[in-house]
Amino acid sequence: LNFHGDDLKPVDSARNLGVMFDAELSFKQQISKVCQTSFLYVRQMRRIRPFLDHNSAVLLANALVSSRLDYCNSLYFGLPKVLLGRLQSIQNSLARVVVPSVRRTDHITPTLRALHWLPVEKRIDFKIAVLTFKVLRNDRPLYLASLVSRYVPTRLLRSADKETLVMPNIKSANGRRSFSFSAPTIWNSLPLEMRSITSFPKINKKLKHHL
Repeated sequence: LNFHGDDLKPVDSARNLGVMFDAELSFKQQISKVCQTSFLYVRQMRRIRPFLDHNSAVLLANALVSSRLDYCNSLYFGLPKVLLGRLQSIQNSLARVVVPSVRRTDHITPTLRALHWLPVEKRIDFKIAVLTFKVLRNDRPLYLASLVSRYVPTRLLRSADKETLVMPNIKSANGRRSFSFSAPTIWNSLPLEMRSITSFPKINKKLKHHL
């Protein structure tokens, strides 16, 4: 709503914590803004790359661009691949700037692996998995802890110690993008060995390797 005098006027989108929310929760405006800003930094980095060593280029790339790709990226879960592809194109361009020897025609996956950069879609899964881990181990933050439930069988079964979450029966497309759906979807897909980890540094390392 837009406050103008005594009138309340509806708007198509609104900003919250730096993220543009539109009426359909498509995040098209948000992603367009991220792309616009990020490509600007990619072009600027390309100009100064000859004067940077590799480590400095990586640090600058992470600070200026990767941080923007990761900011609130759990909201992008379940978005169409065409939208996520726009963000992936940014990361691909950034990788080629950081590693100038990679030609435009070269496949980018080996370079992303060499830089230890997860692709955009995997970064989204990583963020949600980390949030879920914190919820399960610390019951924090409360507003997320209230959205997930551990699976407790009605009788003693071998599945009782599998550290799984209850999958909610959500049918709507937007509902299946919510944390209450994405958290159990991603968490339950992890190996039992990872779901049983209690140390954050360990789960952080294992998750990156797994994804």
